[in-house]
Amino acid sequence: MAHGTQEPAVGRRLLLGGKHAATVRYVGPLEGQHGTWVGIEYDEAGRGKHDGSHGSTRYFCSTNPTAGSFVRLPKLLEAGDFGRSLAEAALERYGRTAMGGNGQPAAAAGNGDSGAETEQLYVSTSSNRRIPVDLRVPSASTRRLSGAAGAALAVLICQRIATVGTASELQALLPTLTDLDLSDNLIANWSFVVELAAALPSLTTLNLSGNRLALPSLPHAAVPSPTTTLASLHSLVLNGCGVSWPQAVAVAQLLPNLRQLRLCSNGLCILQLPHGQALEAAAAGAGKLSLNDVNNSGGSDGGSSDGSHTSELLAAAFANVELLDLEDNAIACWAEVALLSRLPRLHSLLLSGNRLQTVQYTSGFDSLTALMLGSNQLSSWEAACQLDRFPSLRDARLSDNPITAAAPSTARYQCIARISQLTSLNASVVSAAERWDAELNYLRQITDELAAAGSNQAARAATLAANPRFLALTQKYGELAPTAPQAAAGSSLASNMVQLTICHGAKRLVKKLPASLTVGKLKLMLERLLRVKAGQQALLLVPPEGSSSQPEDISDEEGRELRYYDVGDGWRLDVTVGDSAARAATLAAAKDAAATAHAERMEQHEKAIQQFRAVEQRLMA
Repeated sequence: MAHGTQEPAVGRRLLLGGKHAATVRYVGPLEGQHGTWVGIEYDEAGRGKHDGSHGSTRYFCSTNPTAGSFVRLPKLLEAGDFGRSLAEAALERYGRTAMGGNGQPAAAAGNGDSGAETEQLYVSTSSNRRIPVDLRVPSASTRRLSGAAGAALAVLICQRIATVGTASELQALLPTLTDLDLSDNLIANWSFVVELAAALPSLTTLNLSGNRLALPSLPHAAVPSPTTTLASLHSLVLNGCGVSWPQAVAVAQLLPNLRQLRLCSNGLCILQLPHGQALEAAAAGAGKLSLNDVNNSGGSDGGSSDGSHTSELLAAAFANVELLDLEDNAIACWAEVALLSRLPRLHSLLLSGNRLQTVQYTSGFDSLTALMLGSNQLSSWEAACQLDRFPSLRDARLSDNPITAAAPSTARYQCIARISQLTSLNASVVSAAERWDAELNYLRQITDELAAAGSNQAARAATLAANPRFLALTQKYGELAPTAPQAAAGSSLASNMVQLTICHGAKRLVKKLPASLTVGKLKLMLERLLRVKAGQQALLLVPPEGSSSQPEDISDEEGRELRYYDVGDGWRLDVTVGDSAARAATLAAAKDAAATAHAERMEQHEKAIQQFRAVEQRLMA
């Protein structure tokens, strides 16, 4: 027997076999068949048998050629589950709380069990990735939601919810609810959201992922005033809902205070608006476009070659949006992304899992601080150079792209060096020491490439064009001498290595290190070897006995290479932990010791010369 309302109206959602979600697309007769038939479209591609056609007639249009099916009405009513109300599901999961006059729970309905129930649930990430979790949930009598408890979150995933139910009952169950997750239910229409917002005025965050609901398409859909029913919604999640871009824009117009919109896994590839896409102002105020403005905006290219009209329309539609999540879609052209450049408050744009091959900054994106581009098809470092042009970019993701996969050992320092303002890369903080080291390595690379180009002006120009930060880095660190060619006569890897004795307390380590190693990178190595944080290290280079060189405090010279100090085999590196005064005292003591040793050697040398002269005079007498 079918659950819920028995009438399979077109557009309704249902479950078949208890787990196969589908949408009613047609109700009526079939050519050559008796009785009433119901045409359904399964969510699962391949679950059905056709694309909505029977014989020579198409009764509905399926998005997949094998997702459609026809079922006799009596059989569908017997096997189909048309769902239940949100009020019923909330009552079953959270119990009923009757509120007393003082606002405290007076009674609760439940199963009376004092134990705990085991429930298998999952949590959804912002990109609609699901992580299974096992929860030990208290019994209904202790897990009810009430106004006194001030509950903010309710999770009702896969609960066969199709309607809102009685508003008064819902308000009694969830009076102060702010966050509601209704993923993978049977919600079929935007009117559900309107009714829900009216019943729960405190609701600010709504997750409808996995619901194939029909969304409004302005200006044809008659919708209630958003200022009275939908103004409270700040965050909307529509991952995997089959949402088209014009529908997303239309929905945004109904949510005047929308701050976050997530549209992952909807197959979006084009962000331009089709000809005549009408956008109505979501609220009164300056800066909103009229219907005539939109209808006169031109064709699918936004009315001009640079899409300026489309950009204006999107800026009006998403006027308050701060985070836009378009991950795991099919966007392949950066020109589509550029249409979002005028969104006035957009600070986080998530584009991982698309098909972008290039990044091309032209203008706008003034407020954008975070741009996620992981798992795309970026194959040139020009993409990183373009990211450096974004005026406010501080956080980026570039992992799992061809440019980072080709040379993973150097990819991070290349990204950091090429994007000057990054403070976080791939969800990892960029420290000042790491930036220093990355930029020095990058500057060394460019210097060597210019040296290799020699007098070939075309090659030099190409190198400078591919590395636009060269001038800024040269001004910051000064000019570097090119690395000596490795193919020079008698040269080898060993000739560019120096053997140092590293001393820290009672520890003594002998290490062969490249002369090109910077002090910054040396500190990171010492942090791993000695367990002394790089920022606390005081480093003193001490020459071997008999050398005319003086000890050097290199603690603050993170960009210098070891070769700068004419370091050779036999030198000692003293590693201590101390403040600047202690370091100065240590250096002074080391220099005094070196000077004393030098004076003693000179005195011994002078005595040896005097003895030699005395012997010489006796022999000549």
